[in-house]
Amino acid sequence: MSTRSLEAPAAFIFDCDGTLLQSMGMWLTVQPELLASYGVQVTADDFAEFESLPMIGECEGYHRKWGVGADAHEVYDRLMAMLLAHYRSDVPLRRGVREFLDAANAAGIPMAIATSTPVVAVETGLQATGIRDFFEVIVTTEDAGASKDHPDVYDLALRRLCAARGMDVPARSEVWVFEDAPFGLKSSGSVGYRRVGIFDSEGRGTRPVVQANCEIFIDEFSELSLDRIRSFEERS
Repeated sequence: MSTRSLEAPAAFIFDCDGTLLQSMGMWLTVQPELLASYGVQVTADDFAEFESLPMIGECEGYHRKWGVGADAHEVYDRLMAMLLAHYRSDVPLRRGVREFLDAANAAGIPMAIATSTPVVAVETGLQATGIRDFFEVIVTTEDAGASKDHPDVYDLALRRLCAARGMDVPARSEVWVFEDAPFGLKSSGSVGYRRVGIFDSEGRGTRPVVQANCEIFIDEFSELSLDRIRSFEERS
């Protein structure tokens, strides 16, 4: 791993689904497919209330709201099997992700994942797209004990990343969070992280809301560079 240059940000923390991986369309499809396998007909919009929860929390919600499965764990296992099949075969990177990660790695910037998706699914998607080795730690909202409506998962990811690197934990203002979800952008920003907001046309966040809750806004990583991030920091 390269030594971080003095001009580089202290760390990058990335969401996964909808941010690095073009997977939100798959999620919005697989959720109704899951319920259909239990004989319940729903639309993607029926799942909006569960979006910020860890997956077991979502499955508890499905069991409670629609009465599917013997319990949440049965629903979870069925959903996980469906998700892993998709992550292995048909979830691509978003445009420009690989090039941006290459540049960050060359600059020696430590990178972590902070996600609501279970580790096994994230690992599968990152391995399938060839970007797993860029990230020293993967932290989930289940690890943090709170949804992304709260900043806990970003704080935990930063602490674990610094421990892995043997470095002091920097001020949040020296760290960038990359997110497509408005609730994640809002919670991370509320405690001082700088944010790159990525609009995902397949997700539930609207462009104006994402734009209003970040320091740098992009539609794709092909629009972003380390120089653009450094320029923002120099102006701040």
